[in-house]
Amino acid sequence: MESMKTPEAIRQVVSDLLPLVRQFARGEYAIALGGSYAKGTADDEADVDLYLFAHDVLPNDERTRIASAFSSEIEGIRSWGEDAPLTNAGTDFRFREHNVECWLRDIGHIDRSIAECQQGVVKREFVTWTTTGFYNHCCLSDLSVMLPLDDPFDIIARWKSEVATYPPKLRQAIVHHHLNAAHFWPDNFHYLSAIERQDVIYATGIVQQVVHNLVQVLFALNEVYFPGDKQLDAALAHLPRKPRELSERIGALLFPGTPATAEVLREQRERLRSLLADVREMAASPGS
Repeated sequence: MESMKTPEAIRQVVSDLLPLVRQFARGEYAIALGGSYAKGTADDEADVDLYLFAHDVLPNDERTRIASAFSSEIEGIRSWGEDAPLTNAGTDFRFREHNVECWLRDIGHIDRSIAECQQGVVKREFVTWTTTGFYNHCCLSDLSVMLPLDDPFDIIARWKSEVATYPPKLRQAIVHHHLNAAHFWPDNFHYLSAIERQDVIYATGIVQQVVHNLVQVLFALNEVYFPGDKQLDAALAHLPRKPRELSERIGALLFPGTPATAEVLREQRERLRSLLADVREMAASPGS
């Protein structure tokens, strides 16, 4: 394994599970370590993310049977996804006190996602396992940090080369779409009415939506792939270009810390408008 950031215990877990993951694939395949252990940001709550890329994989029931027979240390197996055609699927379990997620991805789907992003086509799929939806450019983010474990057909090596440079058309598309979406709400009369009615659920949803759009813009302006919903605060902190006190401002927006009176919601809206103005200024500045 490439990264010395990965603890020895996790490297051993990954090494011992490789023969099992190989059995899930039919035909060409590639296997990589992803997630926080690949990034070097894992904490005590981190799971082990193993990615298997293939054109075809075994059905759910068969993967579950093979995993159960592979080791008595594997427990709590759950296989999910459509058996055919393959797009996204998985087999998850506990192994030596670690939560392991084996993500199964279609090679053709990844190829198409990379091509779309290079042409500035942004897609979002609303799925239950991510709070704001899964964007096609998240595939590029995942690939950029993955550690290849078994790549006999040079599939991951090719992808890493293709995503090494942030696509200019992707940057332009994300900034344009998400900045326009962020502009929609702060002065919208539905939001103003929700504030005066103290309609907390509706108003909170608006704030979260605007913040998410601004986060997307900031990653694109920095030409850093959006990494997904988890541990975003830490990822934003590493961006070289961002509004002042970004973490504190987002925290105050999402958790005002007081009962949601109309006055508190008005103040929240002003903070939201201020953050939007700063991001808009960044996007309009020379070189952006």
